[in-house]
Amino acid sequence: MRYASYVLLWLIFADQVIAAEVGCHSEFVPAGGGYQFTDQTMIQYKVPAGTVIGNVHVTNLDVFNEANPKEGNALYRFLNRVHIETKPTLIETQILFEKGNVYDARLIKESARLLRDQNYLADADIRPVSLCDKEVNVEVVTRDVWSLSLDLSFDRSGGENNFGIGVGETNLMGRGSELRVKTKQDVDRDSNELEYKNNNLKGSRLRTRLLYSDNDDGSEVLALLALPFYSLESKRSWILMANNVEQIDAQYFRGNDITEVEQDSEAYRLGFGFSKGLRNGVTRRWGIGYWYRKQEFVDSDDLPPPSPFPTDKTLSFPYIEFSSIEDNYVQRVNINQIERIEDLHIGRSFLTRFGYSAESFGGDVDRLVFEGRFRDTLVYSGHHLFTHEFQFSGLQNFDTDEVEDVLLDYRLRYLFSASKYRSYVVDFRTIYSKNLNSHLQVTLGGDNGLRAFDNRYQVGDRSVTLNLERRTFTDIHLFNLIRVGWAFFIDVGRAWDPEVDTGFEDEYLANVGFGLRLASSKAKLGRFMHIDLAVPLTNRDEPDVESHLVSVRLENRF
Repeated sequence: MRYASYVLLWLIFADQVIAAEVGCHSEFVPAGGGYQFTDQTMIQYKVPAGTVIGNVHVTNLDVFNEANPKEGNALYRFLNRVHIETKPTLIETQILFEKGNVYDARLIKESARLLRDQNYLADADIRPVSLCDKEVNVEVVTRDVWSLSLDLSFDRSGGENNFGIGVGETNLMGRGSELRVKTKQDVDRDSNELEYKNNNLKGSRLRTRLLYSDNDDGSEVLALLALPFYSLESKRSWILMANNVEQIDAQYFRGNDITEVEQDSEAYRLGFGFSKGLRNGVTRRWGIGYWYRKQEFVDSDDLPPPSPFPTDKTLSFPYIEFSSIEDNYVQRVNINQIERIEDLHIGRSFLTRFGYSAESFGGDVDRLVFEGRFRDTLVYSGHHLFTHEFQFSGLQNFDTDEVEDVLLDYRLRYLFSASKYRSYVVDFRTIYSKNLNSHLQVTLGGDNGLRAFDNRYQVGDRSVTLNLERRTFTDIHLFNLIRVGWAFFIDVGRAWDPEVDTGFEDEYLANVGFGLRLASSKAKLGRFMHIDLAVPLTNRDEPDVESHLVSVRLENRF
C-alpha cells in the first residue's frame, strides 16, 4: 500500500511537470493597458509543430492607458469613453488564421504586420497565451488610435506657404472605413476634397476608394474597387478603376512658374491577378488586364504655354505583368518612426508591366508601354541597413521609332544605428529622363531634397541629390501625446539639362540645417511634423536665395 502511494504521488508530480513544460493554464488573463508592444520578450511559449489553434482572444486596448498616472486624468478618461472602439470582428477579418487551424508562426507574424499597417490601430501584436494538449490559445493585442481629428496643417517649405483644414475620421463607427473632408491651398492649386476609403468592405477583403476634388484649376473624380493580394498566400486579385482629372500644369525656372498649360486626363483600368502563393520563401504573381489613358492639352489663360506645345496622347492597351516578393521581414524600433514597431522588408521585390497600345485598340499611334520597379537589401545586421531601389517607366513610339516620357529613378540608402536613440542616414538619389512631354520637368528644391532653397529652384531632364542626416530619438513624451526627436542634416544636389545654361553661380546646391521632429503617439501612423531650419552653403549671392529658410510640414517618416 505504501508503494502504491509513492507511485500515485510520482504520477501526480510527473503530470504537473509535463503540464508546466508545455505551459498548461486554466485561466486566460488578457493583456493590460500597459502592454509594451515594442518589448519582443512578451512571447511566452515556443509552440511545437502540429499544435492546433484553440480560442482566439481579441484584446483591443484603449487609446489612453488609464493605469498610467500620466494618462489616467479626467480628460484622457473622457476621451476614452467617447471614442468608438474598433470592432473585434474587424480585427478578426484582418488576421490569416482562425480556431481549428494548425498553428503557423509565419502566418502569426504576417497577421500582426497586416494589423500594424492599418490606420485605425496604433500598434498590434499576436502571442500564444496558453498551451496544453497540442492546443494553443492565441491573443491578438491591439491599441486604438484617436481616429476623429481636426486636420490642421501648415506647410512652409521652399519659401512658399501651404495651408489645409479639414475633418477626418479614420475608423468610422469602429469599422475601419475612412471619411475625410478637407480644404487646402498649396503651390499648385486651391482645392476642396471629399474622400471615402474602406479596406474591408462589408467585412470582406474588398477595398474601395471614392474621391472628389473641386479645384481652382479643375477637378478630380476617382472611383476604385479592388480585391488586392492582401497576403503572401493570396491566390487571386482584381481591380476596377476610373479616374478623371482636370488641372493646370506649370513649368518653372528658379522657382517661378513661367509657362502653363491646361490638362484634361482620363484613365480606366480593369485587371486580374493570379498566384500560387508562397513557395520556397517567394511569392510570384502574374497579372493581365486592360488600361485606357488619354491626355489632352489646351492653352491656359494666365501664362503662355511651353514650347513646343505638349503632345496629346491616347493609350489603349492590354497588359501583362509579373511581380515577386521574398518573405523576409524584420521588426525594428526607431528607424523611420519613434517608439513604434516597424516592419522592414529586407528581401527582394520586383514588378514589371508591359502593354501594347495600337490604333486598332483605340490608341492614337502604336506604342509599347513599359514600367517597373526593383528593390533589394544589400546589407542588413543589427546596426546596418543598406538598400537600393530602381523604378522605370516610358513609351516606345513605333511610328517615330523613338522613346517617349522615359523616367529612370535610382535610390541608394544606408542607415547606421549607433544605438537605440541615435542613427546616421545616407540617402543618394538620381533621376534621368528622356523625351518628356513638354509639360513635365525634373525638379529640385525645398520640397524634395534641398531644404534651404525655393521649391523647384532647379529644373531639367535629370537630377542627383545626396542627403546626410544624424538622427536622435528621445524618451521625451509631451503630455503622453507627442514624441520628440531631432536631426542635423546636409543636403547636396543638382537638377539640370545639358543643353540649357541656367546661369547659376554654383551648379551644385548645398545646405546645412537642424530639424525638430514631433510625432503623434495617439494618432494614425506617420503623423510627423518637421520643423527645419536650413542655411544655404552655395549660391548665397543669388538674389532669389535667402540667408536661411524655416520650413514646417507634415510627413509620414522621420
